[in-house]
Amino acid sequence: MTDDVEPAAREDIAKSQPASRLLVILLVISALLFVSLAVLKIEQLNKPPTITPNAKIDAADLQTIDGLGASGAWWSGPIYLMSKLSRARVGELLFSKSGLALSQFRYNIGGGGVGVTTPWKAPPTFLQDNGSYDFTSDPAGIFFLKMARQYGVSGLVGFVNSAPSQFTTNGLNCGGKLNPQDINAYARYLVNVVKGIKSNFGIDLSYVSPFNEPDFSMAPCKQEGMRVPIVERARLISVLGPELARSAPWCHIIADESSQIAFQMLPELPKWINRFGAKKYVAVLAHHSYDYPGPRVLSYMKKQVFKLGMKSWMTEICCYNGSKFGYQYDPTMRQGMWLAKSIYNDFVFGGDSAFDWWTAISPNLGCDPAAAPTCPDNANILGRNDGLIYYDINFLNDGNQKFYLTKRYFVFGNFSKFVRPGSVLHVVSGLPKGIVALATEKQGSWSLVVVDDRPPTAPAQALRISIPSKLRFLRISATALTNAKVSWAKVSNAAISSNDIISLTSFGQSVSSIEVIPTLGHR
Repeated sequence: MTDDVEPAAREDIAKSQPASRLLVILLVISALLFVSLAVLKIEQLNKPPTITPNAKIDAADLQTIDGLGASGAWWSGPIYLMSKLSRARVGELLFSKSGLALSQFRYNIGGGGVGVTTPWKAPPTFLQDNGSYDFTSDPAGIFFLKMARQYGVSGLVGFVNSAPSQFTTNGLNCGGKLNPQDINAYARYLVNVVKGIKSNFGIDLSYVSPFNEPDFSMAPCKQEGMRVPIVERARLISVLGPELARSAPWCHIIADESSQIAFQMLPELPKWINRFGAKKYVAVLAHHSYDYPGPRVLSYMKKQVFKLGMKSWMTEICCYNGSKFGYQYDPTMRQGMWLAKSIYNDFVFGGDSAFDWWTAISPNLGCDPAAAPTCPDNANILGRNDGLIYYDINFLNDGNQKFYLTKRYFVFGNFSKFVRPGSVLHVVSGLPKGIVALATEKQGSWSLVVVDDRPPTAPAQALRISIPSKLRFLRISATALTNAKVSWAKVSNAAISSNDIISLTSFGQSVSSIEVIPTLGHR
């Protein structure tokens, strides 16, 4: 066909083709710009107008969050005996996005339970009497460890309450000490456990804790425990650290998991951290909070950890009865608010990068739900505030496999679902008395958790909190409100203005969580 076209005409056509293509490109770009501007205009029309803030998220970056989690200790065995449906329900409640979305999980490396009088607090050990290892010996614990990994939990920690009885001074898993002569052998055992879990199940434990609450031997023997004197903590770490680096470099040490901050962690830390080169092998300083410390103690701890150039985690807390550690079961918002304030204080004043509740699931209801179905809804003095979720300890006899959720569970979720690993903590300042909040930022997305500890009769408080964002055109992607009446309800009045100020109305005795994410456009 082109042979019939005159040469001059062909030359004109050739010259016109680039111009035509350029015109098409310009038209397409113009259309895209028009659509983008229209979308942005709609975004702005859907936002409240520019408003003036009465509080602000401070721009200064604080610590990076490693996660929020809970322990699998002691409930894995009983729950493993439940139906497949019930076990799957546990996964949904703890690890799924519709549940707590935990980002850490603490797997209890059992010592064998020799001498322990409470059967469900006596986890099996992989180490056999003849020195061999049987990695089929803890099917329950491994089942839920696998489940956590399958749900994408990033922080998997193995922790020890007691070494196997071969390594203790009394040949039991309670009431004794770690035998000083067996420190090297015990360190090799821990490395073999970490390696065995990887080779047998394909699971990398990111961290291992070689002793737990080392000031106590748990002499009543209702649970596993062993004492590890201060200097021997450093000796063990100095042996275990190089062994892990050589044979299991994916796993790091956390220590020393002292029960209390003021009376154990702080006075004892200087006595072991710089002995035998232990410091260079400790990835995280881990502590429990059974002295229920306030801002003053936590702030002092933060300074001491900072001086060492290290980071810290709060790895265990529970069982607050309103004044101290003790018996009480309270599923109500009263305990929920205590937990919310504890998490806030720990992150903001203590500077910790992680917060782990003691045990995720407990049978310590203090009542019989088969006989009195509504009793899990009410406080009693016979149970314990040790779980986020509860189950009927007699389920094998009465067939009751129901799980009972507390307000602690939902308040914990107000943090664990919104405060995610890798996000950076920011303080919120300028709030009215009785209200505190923290914020975290990750890749331009912000999460805000507001804890309103005012009385339930306090008047509604309008909050307008500015975001120090370098991105604009933010939108709310998720909210959750927990109070005495609702759990993870939508924060119905939450909004974000055209100048990126989060507004909401806060009510006494409530926890509100809001996530905002960037859409299009940059400042």
